[in-house]
Amino acid sequence: MNQPLMSIDARKQELAHYLDKQPYITELDGITLKIAKNVFPSDFGLTSSFFGSFILQQQPAAMALDMGCGSGYFAFLLKKIGCDTVVGVDFNKDAVHCTLENGQLNPDLTPIDFLHSDLFADVPPAQFDLIVFNFNYYPSDGTFGLNQDGGREILKRFFEQVSGYITEQTRIYIPYSEFIGDQHDPKNICPDYGFSVTVEDSTINHAGEHYIYKIMKA
Repeated sequence: MNQPLMSIDARKQELAHYLDKQPYITELDGITLKIAKNVFPSDFGLTSSFFGSFILQQQPAAMALDMGCGSGYFAFLLKKIGCDTVVGVDFNKDAVHCTLENGQLNPDLTPIDFLHSDLFADVPPAQFDLIVFNFNYYPSDGTFGLNQDGGREILKRFFEQVSGYITEQTRIYIPYSEFIGDQHDPKNICPDYGFSVTVEDSTINHAGEHYIYKIMKA
């Protein structure tokens, strides 16, 4: 892997501009989104737009999950491509409240069941055919409802828990950026939990290379 071009501290400095203007309204892919206070801004950085464009090209599923849904952007995209049932989950109560408001702004992309849960802790039993997870990759001081559980630990807990919610055919898509570091790279973590990984797409900008992984039961 190439030397990362951006540090996480530099990324946080870029993010501060978006946090200062919250709450605000934006539009992405024809979806009107309110970005409330303490909610990760879906229009920030390359990852959201890169991953959003990728989702729009995927085949729909009967049961789809947006883990770490934030404002609900990816959950609404899952509904937009034709997924029958969509669930959005976030640990941040502010995010869950925000998604409910955004559902009112986008009634044609409802219903979506938005849940407050620490990963799968409070997710009712289900078998998802498609899961997207734009994971939080660095420890936080409380912003977005996070604590010191950085990216690697979040991914380890995700892979420990997700097996009870998937089948052999379930597609899990996770974006990753090289500046995050090898220790937070899903491809270095998921094999320990019985998953295989392939690179489905990639792009590059000033922050380095960015990937979208497809992860399935090995």
